[in-house]
Amino acid sequence: MSNSIPTFETNRLIIREMKSKDVDIIYSFNSSESCLKYIVREVFRSKIEAIDKLNFFLDGHKKETAYWWVFTLKDTCEDIGYGGLFDISDEHSRAEIGYGILQKHWNKGYMSEIIDEILEFGKSSLSLHKIYAYILDGNHASIKLLENRGFEKEAHLKEHSYTNGKYWDETIYSLINK
Repeated sequence: MSNSIPTFETNRLIIREMKSKDVDIIYSFNSSESCLKYIVREVFRSKIEAIDKLNFFLDGHKKETAYWWVFTLKDTCEDIGYGGLFDISDEHSRAEIGYGILQKHWNKGYMSEIIDEILEFGKSSLSLHKIYAYILDGNHASIKLLENRGFEKEAHLKEHSYTNGKYWDETIYSLINK
């Protein structure tokens, strides 16, 4: 695995390496019930939780098992979300992808720009054979985003994860780099 995290630019976004200063976007995203609707995670109640999560993300980079980026609007310099490749296995040449943006930026096509850059990096720079995502039932926007990029439904896991007092079904979508 290459240890440097590149910066990408699209017409509207800068997709940059996550840094220790990025606690505010981690907190903003994870303290929003609407943003976490399809993520198996309790809503953050304090910035300390965001600091812990940020340190977890940065530790993944140090261990060379993750790449995390923050998504920033070019015109306003506003951080709108974050995501990355994680649980990277060099042995099996695969990684999980995860991403999210603040609700006020939904349905503007930003995730299409972002995911295209991350996928290209995973396939070209990391030579990943497989990139996969766990999607909670009902997350139609994410399913459409992935399917439009060639991801296919691989498995349905019944009552696979537990949070907020209930069990959730998850579906694995994967993209094979041929």
